[in-house]
Amino acid sequence: MVVVYALSVSIALVCLCFLIQKGLKRAAVPPLPFPPGPRRWPLIGNLLDMPRTDFWEILKRIRREYGDVVYVNVFGQPIVILNSLQAAQDLLDQRSVIYSDRPRMPMAGELCGYADTLAIMPYGARFRTTRKLMHQFMGSRPAIEKHAVVQQQEVSRMLLRILKDPRPENLQEHIRRVAGGIILRLAYGYPTREDGDPFVRRAETVVTQFSQASVPGVFLVDAIPLLRYLPSWLPGAGFKRLARSYYSELHKMMDEPMEWGKDTDGQSFVAMHGRAMVSAEDQYTLKMAAGTLYGGGLDTTVSSIYALFLALVLNPDVQAKAKAEVDRVVGSDRLPALADREALPYIGAIVKEALRWNPALPAGIPHRLTEDDTYAGYVLPKGAIVIPNLLCMLRDEGTYHDPARFSPERFLPDEGRSAEQDPLVMCFGFGRRICPGRLLAETTIFLACATIVAVLDVSKAVVDGVVVEPAFESVGPAVTYPKKFCCDIEPRSEKAAALVHAAAELDNSDQA
Repeated sequence: MVVVYALSVSIALVCLCFLIQKGLKRAAVPPLPFPPGPRRWPLIGNLLDMPRTDFWEILKRIRREYGDVVYVNVFGQPIVILNSLQAAQDLLDQRSVIYSDRPRMPMAGELCGYADTLAIMPYGARFRTTRKLMHQFMGSRPAIEKHAVVQQQEVSRMLLRILKDPRPENLQEHIRRVAGGIILRLAYGYPTREDGDPFVRRAETVVTQFSQASVPGVFLVDAIPLLRYLPSWLPGAGFKRLARSYYSELHKMMDEPMEWGKDTDGQSFVAMHGRAMVSAEDQYTLKMAAGTLYGGGLDTTVSSIYALFLALVLNPDVQAKAKAEVDRVVGSDRLPALADREALPYIGAIVKEALRWNPALPAGIPHRLTEDDTYAGYVLPKGAIVIPNLLCMLRDEGTYHDPARFSPERFLPDEGRSAEQDPLVMCFGFGRRICPGRLLAETTIFLACATIVAVLDVSKAVVDGVVVEPAFESVGPAVTYPKKFCCDIEPRSEKAAALVHAAAELDNSDQA
């Protein structure tokens, strides 16, 4: 017995010495630090550094002060901000296995109901199924070519509305209707009405509400999720009443066009997949996928086309070059088509520059890190919210020469200059969360640009003999738009206007 006791003590002492030695080695090599960032206060962390409005403005300042990878913490929630394309590609693209989740969003996701939409859906089986459905429908060039007729018809309808009502205060509305028209026809086979379509109005409301509900720092429940259990009648729980109304609007937007489109034949997204998806769960997945297509691409496309108009107003030399290219390639006897794309490189460069110059989502959509990671000598903790700071990437002076200037030529290399970084690799997101509708958005903006310069003359407004200089200023909580501006819009010629009328009449007869 004494021998056994002595042996046990000896083994324990050896183990203790081993653990002490291991601990000393660990102490000799200190753990990696978090990335640099603003000073954190006890308990609240960097809460005071997170603005309630213009969130992306703070991101510009943070990048200037702390570099390409920045760490902040709000009520114990770690946040990593990626300010360079290299860091975003290294992490979100190359390590997408652990960076593809979305952060928990108590307000927007759980209370308002957006968690089942693809944009903020958690990474998992339903996400993969939804993304596969959308990729089959619009994730490749051959798939997009099948939708070209719808895009061209809806762009022609937009131009006709502008010709009938060229007032600049209604320009954004005309653009919104073309984006809604394309998406509703592709998603549900639904032809939009000219007199203020109710489905388009509903989508506008829901997109605005999502933009408001998802801005970091606006709702305290995002920092303290337990607040979601407060009764809605309690003072200070107004966010729950707001969320209830947002939830109701979201499901009306999802349900109403789905009811309209599920029994129709044709090539719509719902018709294409609805025949094979018969279970209740599959039908719900299809409904949310169609709703994501419907609502998700609306605001960003509108923002980009509206910015395109502003760019043409501010840069008449760009507009003149674009007109010359379209006149040379397309001529004056027809409108531009998607098939002209390869022959219109300057129009393509304008589209890229519009997306770079005015990123519709300047702070991207946050990712969530599912495992501890290290990068550039720093530790990135599991559960961190990872924000791709697209605004800084697309305005990086080290990447783009004179980044504030609108210059399509930066993407057209010549003998003495190489093309600058293609913004398409970042403005639609990264990794497995890249926007599945990016090809549809890109081709819609291309068709809009080519047709606008073919049909319209867009110039600075003159009021009482004084030229009004528009200012480029972005506004909006999450999805940003150029601030509304004045301009003059006229048809280039009677022949160009007649082409638009003929195309729109043909579209109306097709829908009838």
